[in-house]
Amino acid sequence: CGRAAQVSVSLIAIPLDDAKGFNLLRMTRVFRVVKVFNSLGSLKTIIQALTSAILPVSNAFAVLAVATAVYAVIGVGLYAEADPIQFGDFKRSIFTMFQVITGDGYSPALALADM
Repeated sequence: CGRAAQVSVSLIAIPLDDAKGFNLLRMTRVFRVVKVFNSLGSLKTIIQALTSAILPVSNAFAVLAVATAVYAVIGVGLYAEADPIQFGDFKRSIFTMFQVITGDGYSPALALADM
């Protein structure tokens, strides 16, 4: 009954594009998507698992960022004079650490570019 009412209001509102009340009622069609998500229990479980994993993954990312920054500072202190292209300053050193973490080998040209 609810879907039939929404469809009929939408069909009536097509010629009346400037009618504010019909546009508001037409916006209720969005709630049909919410009903579909609620009816699919497995999809709901997957979405809950993904949302509950956001905080632990962001914590792991923060720990990785701090460890990378520490090693970048050590790299600047130890290798700035020996290899200024990769460890000349913190910005270059953090980029080199990013390359090491990701196993990157495509960007020697980026390391030579003015950062």
